[in-house]
Amino acid sequence: MAINFTFNLPKVMKYGSLFCGIAIMFAGLSVTLNVLNAFHVPTFVLAISQVLFGLLIAQTVKPIPSLMKWFPFVAPFHGRGMFMIYVGFSLFYDPFGFIEIIGICTVLLGCIFIAVGCGSCGDQQPEAADSNVAVPKGAKPATQV
Repeated sequence: MAINFTFNLPKVMKYGSLFCGIAIMFAGLSVTLNVLNAFHVPTFVLAISQVLFGLLIAQTVKPIPSLMKWFPFVAPFHGRGMFMIYVGFSLFYDPFGFIEIIGICTVLLGCIFIAVGCGSCGDQQPEAADSNVAVPKGAKPATQV
């Protein structure tokens, strides 16, 4: 009896970014709602940024045009990957726990996004490779030199 196992990279990227974004939002909310962290300003500011960055990562599954207008760097795969690596490394501020595991997953997924984005740079624009990305109004395609 053979086991048929296929690895669908687009689904892993899509649902992985959704999972990481939601997990980052919940991790930021749990730190934000802790009353003791309200008195430690750097931790509180980092937690608020985690909630916002988690929302930005999660919305890449079904982009919100108004957010894509202000944050166009998450539209191409390589930009999204670099942003995910940045956010993933920003989660390493406590002793090892749940938040750090989410950080590791986010960094690894960011590396996958960069590899896919750089693999498609010569052939086509990364925005065109991702059918779920909304291009902001008035944006012009990059010209190839």
